[in-house]
Amino acid sequence: MIKSPLHDSKAFLLAIHTPDIPERTVAESLQELASLCQSVGGVVVGEMVQTRPRFHPGTLFGSGKLDEIKAALTAHQADMVLLDHNLSPSQGDNLERILGVLVLDRTQLILEIFGQNARTHEARLQVELAQLLYMLPRLVGLWAHLDRERGGISGSKGTGEKQINIDRTLIRNRIAQLRKELRHLAQERKTQKKRRANCFRVSLVGYTNAGKSTLMNRLTDAGVKVENRLFATLDATTRAMERTNRPHVLLTDTVGFINRLPHELVASFRSTLEVLGEADLLLQVVDVADSGYPEQIATTIRVLEDIGAQNVPRLLVFNKVDRVEDRVDLLLARKAYPDALFISAVRDDVAPLRARVLEFFERSMLTTPLQLAYADYPELSKIYRWGRVDEVTYTEDGIHLVVTATPANLERIRAKTRVWQPTATGPA
Repeated sequence: MIKSPLHDSKAFLLAIHTPDIPERTVAESLQELASLCQSVGGVVVGEMVQTRPRFHPGTLFGSGKLDEIKAALTAHQADMVLLDHNLSPSQGDNLERILGVLVLDRTQLILEIFGQNARTHEARLQVELAQLLYMLPRLVGLWAHLDRERGGISGSKGTGEKQINIDRTLIRNRIAQLRKELRHLAQERKTQKKRRANCFRVSLVGYTNAGKSTLMNRLTDAGVKVENRLFATLDATTRAMERTNRPHVLLTDTVGFINRLPHELVASFRSTLEVLGEADLLLQVVDVADSGYPEQIATTIRVLEDIGAQNVPRLLVFNKVDRVEDRVDLLLARKAYPDALFISAVRDDVAPLRARVLEFFERSMLTTPLQLAYADYPELSKIYRWGRVDEVTYTEDGIHLVVTATPANLERIRAKTRVWQPTATGPA
């Protein structure tokens, strides 16, 4: 993977605490910003939080605090500032001019991480779309300084305005092209889904770095690359949970979420995230060793609501129990979430989870006796493919079966084979 241009940068983190935000939330968000910085190879050298009644419209911080920040940047030899807030182009421009270093906001940093981690063609298209969606409404701020510096002629368009119109057209054309390509890829996925129509679909969902990919590897033979960094997985990977299982269950690993996930990314990755709304069951993976997991659970639910997947049944899976230092914390979590499962994916103790998933689908399946003539013996393979054969008895009048399958697959068996109910006098 190509190193980020932010690699080895010395970053100073900044945040503002307003009355409507709890102090703990600010601290947790700054900690998350530090993790984001480290994901691109940056080094956090310091941080500062200012308590204000509201953001300063031009620079977020007051002039006195900016002098203090500038002195801290010099003392820590910082060459980059990361803001735990989103900036307008003019605010970013003002801060860079005053502080004399590169200034990035939270969304820009997340977009940089996604850009670095995009490995497949589709992921690269989605990230580029998100970056352009972020850039488009900011063109005015990006170019306005040209007219201010050169001075526009009264009654005529300035250089900046002309450039804005050119750039806006180019960006909109590229956005349209990207959306067209992504729709084509989404259509290809729908074709693949039709081939898997006789399978149950389960999707892993949750906060980034909660251990979804490790769990995916434990439940399947996916061989998904596991890395201890944020947003290591951007592409949906689907594998059979266990090929011997009846019912067949397909498991999909998806991109992780984060607090204040940029809406541009949600919009550009919508076609990939549609798999969550189409799932029969969601496994919401939670890092129980992270003290901020309640907010991470809430963040995941908010994103599910944004993409219309809030009504899909969910099973909470608390992962990384082996990393919880205080056993009391684990007991409290079990008490607060009595229906959840607590596992350690790295210890391979996923048998209870596998059993719970199969049990969930068993409840929607039907068991029925069927009979097949010996002359139609080759059709037995279809029955095994579409259902679970619990019993097989060979008698003089044919093959007697007890089959468990979904209602849809039972109808498929009846329609595509020459089975009949044993109470009948012969094949239907």
